[in-house]
Amino acid sequence: MAQPAQAVSALAALARNGNLRRVELAWGASITAEWIHFVALGVFAYHAGGTTAVGIAGLVRMLPTAIVAPFAATLGDRFRRERFLAGIALVGAAALGGSAAAFFLGRNELVVFALAAVVGITSTLFRPALQAILPSLARTPEELIAANGATATLESLGTLIGPLMAGVLVSFTDPGVLFLVASAVLLSAAALLAGVVVEGRIQATAATAGPGAWELLVAGFRTVASAPKARLIVGLLTAQGFVRGCLNVLIVVGVFRLFDAGGGSVGYLTAALGVGGLFGAFGALTLEGKRLAVPLGIALIFWGLPIALIAAWPNLAAALLLVALVGAANSVEDVAGFTLLQRIVPDEVLTRVLGVAWGLVMGAVGLGSIVATWIVAGLGARAAFVIVGAILPVLTLIVWRLLVRIDREVLAPALELALIEGVPMFAPLSIAAKEHMAGRLIEVPVGAGEVVIRTGDPGDRFYIVADGELEVTNGVQAKAGRGDFFGEVALIRDVPRTATVTATAPSRLYALERDDFLAAVTGHSAVRSAGDAVVEARLQAG
Repeated sequence: MAQPAQAVSALAALARNGNLRRVELAWGASITAEWIHFVALGVFAYHAGGTTAVGIAGLVRMLPTAIVAPFAATLGDRFRRERFLAGIALVGAAALGGSAAAFFLGRNELVVFALAAVVGITSTLFRPALQAILPSLARTPEELIAANGATATLESLGTLIGPLMAGVLVSFTDPGVLFLVASAVLLSAAALLAGVVVEGRIQATAATAGPGAWELLVAGFRTVASAPKARLIVGLLTAQGFVRGCLNVLIVVGVFRLFDAGGGSVGYLTAALGVGGLFGAFGALTLEGKRLAVPLGIALIFWGLPIALIAAWPNLAAALLLVALVGAANSVEDVAGFTLLQRIVPDEVLTRVLGVAWGLVMGAVGLGSIVATWIVAGLGARAAFVIVGAILPVLTLIVWRLLVRIDREVLAPALELALIEGVPMFAPLSIAAKEHMAGRLIEVPVGAGEVVIRTGDPGDRFYIVADGELEVTNGVQAKAGRGDFFGEVALIRDVPRTATVTATAPSRLYALERDDFLAAVTGHSAVRSAGDAVVEARLQAG
């Protein structure tokens, strides 16, 4: 019972964070709209030109995304991410509305396919911006993992509700109605995002000019290319995207060729991904932050095997179960893979790196859509399921040792982060801000009898006690030990030191320079209020 209780506790903590709650609900609406569009476009394309048209629709939807996403994602690092997300949702809703108009005014394939490319771009840009904003909204490492788990859960719900709704609607109405429904759902996402505000995002440097346009464009590619761990994770996610593109086509082919079912079954079979994804996402909430690469590899193996097994049992009932297994693996893969990237990649380039990752993934989805049609045409539907299903298990076994090494080297938050989290006034800060502060801490060993700060001196640092014992004198005497902090009064009030602090035993302190401390305290309203309350309490006690 420990794991279900842990998952429920994580989701409850997430629900108490209003900004995370709004962002995650907007993501659920976005993914629901995306899958409604996927089913509508697939049925529309198949009736317009068969399997080839389905492959072309997938390529048209994803290829522009692969080209545009890595560059457009730079806007998420230059502008406020919550506004960027809202703008993306509005553009996507407009493209879906245009698709409905093109369908009802003449069923123009060219316009529907062109607008599908716009929908693909907005859907893809939503993902890196969402995953980049989560560390700025989550306040603890556990809350970040819970947020990524909720992202996977809501993706699974959207993958269930969207295709299921589309499957029902397409059985008695036209794809144009589905385009309209998807547009309305995406508009609700934009409304939710309008209430999100990111506070306390700490910049790496306070007084330097912003990067130029070229630097913004290439930073994401450079980070991926130069960091072996990030490169491996992005490569595996890209391979999964290729298989996903193949599966998108194989679902349609299987429904009409292997299972001899109607068009509504495309929605039902796709919804099975969501059903399995719900179970996988619930389990992903219990993942431990220390070991994420090996679960990523296991999830990739189970992403492929069920696809290959569909060839052995070519009937709709078995396919529904096997595709559900793929959905479960997909949730674990998403949580593990993207939490690793959030942990490895610096926040100032995170949106760009995620944009590169999603651009590559969606390009691979488009490529997979075309390659699948070639495999089906050359070797038949059953052989296509076997070949596609073998890709990820084989690739994962090849890189297994590298995944194990990542789990050894990517450690959980260090002592410095634990010290930051132990300061009550910093509690409202996001995990990204806390990790930034932890990286700026300076270790300060002091000997017994050594004066750390003296009354009347200028305030230049904030101190946290890691070990030892100190005496604080400011009219009265007090003791400071492990986890205590001092030095904030002079910094917040911009006055000379109001107390003298002397080590009474060998001690180890960690110091935060004035500018770094003030950037954290003044950049977040709740932290600023907490800091003022601490100062008032200190002065009254003195």
